[in-house]
Amino acid sequence: MLNRSVPSFFHGKPTSERPFCADCECPMILSRLEPDKPGFDLRSYACLMCAATESISVAIDVGN
Repeated sequence: MLNRSVPSFFHGKPTSERPFCADCECPMILSRLEPDKPGFDLRSYACLMCAATESISVAIDVGN
């Protein structure tokens, strides 16, 4: 792991809600949320430390 300090606004937030950057290992922030195929959202994350991005398709509860 790199010896970079993590900005204070990352502390106290569950890491299960956001991925870690594959490039610098810092927590990423949600930068965009949009509908994907039915029953899924496309979540785009950005790293504030190195500007890397990542998109993940996530199943959502459609509340039938």
